[in-house]
Formats: sequence, C-alpha cells, structure tokens
Amino acid sequence: KLVTDNLSRRQVRRVETPAGPVELRGRTMTLAGEELFLAPAAMLLFRALFDAGGAVVPREALARLLSQSGSSHALDMAVNRLRNALPNPDLVQTVVKRGYRLRAERA
Repeated sequence: KLVTDNLSRRQVRRVETPAGPVELRGRTMTLAGEELFLAPAAMLLFRALFDAGGAVVPREALARLLSQSGSSHALDMAVNRLRNALPNPDLVQTVVKRGYRLRAERA
C-alpha cells in the first residue's frame, strides 16, 4: 500500500491555469479540484498541450496524434469537443497559422 500511495503521489503532474490548477494523474484529470472525464481523443490532445507547458503545439503534430492521415477537419472537430468538455473552453487557445496552446500561468 505504501509503495502504490508513493507512486501515485509522484506521478501527479500539475500546471497552473487561469481557471485553477490542472492535475494529471494517470487517466484522471482535475481542474480546480473537480475531476473531469474526457473522451480518449480529447484526453490525448489535452495531454499533448499539457506536456508542452503553455508552448504552441503545431496543428500537424496534433493531427498526427489523432490519425495517420493527419486530417485538419478531424483535428478541428477534436479540439472543439475538447473545449466543450472543459468548464472553461478558453483554456485551449488557437494560435493562428501555428497551432494550439494550453493557457498555463507563467511561474
């Protein structure tokens, strides 16, 4: 029990956002202490944005995460679904002609 408790604490990743702290722990995401359940494609996109720590993730890279064809339309739909699943859709920002970024607070 002690080993699993310690491992679960160590694998929590956290970033501050304007909507509150976001924590990722395995397949679980919490925003400002509230647990959110995202569809697999939305979680995949969110993880990529989260891992970038506020940096822009190119559209092409995100599209390839979703499918080998890298469909721009599929990416647009997936980002729209992700935004709709979040309590604050503005957490995912569009960077025109470049990609998307998570609105992370600078330390």
